[in-house]
Amino acid sequence: MSQTYDDEIDLFELFQVLWVGKWLISTFLVLAFLLGGGFILSKDKVYESNLVYSIDTIPPFYDGGKASSDFQKKFYSIDVFKGWKKNKDNTSLSFEDFSKSEVIDGFVLTKDKDEPLAVIKDSASILVKSNQLPILNDFYEYAEHINVLLKVEYVSRAKDELKIIETRFKDLSSADSSVVQTVLSIDRYIVSAESGDKVLSVQRPSVPKKVAPKSSLILALSLVLGGFIGAAYVLIMNAIKTRREQLAKA
Repeated sequence: MSQTYDDEIDLFELFQVLWVGKWLISTFLVLAFLLGGGFILSKDKVYESNLVYSIDTIPPFYDGGKASSDFQKKFYSIDVFKGWKKNKDNTSLSFEDFSKSEVIDGFVLTKDKDEPLAVIKDSASILVKSNQLPILNDFYEYAEHINVLLKVEYVSRAKDELKIIETRFKDLSSADSSVVQTVLSIDRYIVSAESGDKVLSVQRPSVPKKVAPKSSLILALSLVLGGFIGAAYVLIMNAIKTRREQLAKA
């Protein structure tokens, strides 16, 4: 005796079963779409914006890397932030939102790369992610506050440099040309800074772009999942029905 096993899938019969259950599958699709839409509505919209800055005027004894490094240090300084916020009561910005670290059970831990509210990128821009658009202007004002602090610090340092040179060279006429050129460069910087030039040129925040929730992706995945569950349900119910009919005939 021989027994034949037919494991081939009848695709026409499969599609026929799915077509018969198309309204049930459609119901699953609608439910999945509604659930996806509800999930999107329950989530706060997160926007992303860039504050681009560049080096404008710095003392001749500093370079652009020094200015960028000083800006970043002050940007993530809690003392600098407290000094700025003391004169700005109408902001909801908190240092803990964008600081690089957080304190948990007395331990200082470094945050994940994408966790802070604002991140300095490539020493040329500040990337801000938030669901509160007014915060973008707060970060702009905070950056300008740091800009003022840097200028005061650099001008003071430049004046100290001039005093040191004057102490060493009582008569500049006896100094070589490089010393004279250095004095003139420092003096030009002081004049330009006191005339209004800034250390950094900070641009206004770029037009915010919504980055979350990703509505189209969520809805697409919801429909795919809903269609898959609906088709599986129809096929399982058809298999159960077919099995019962076979048992009834036996």
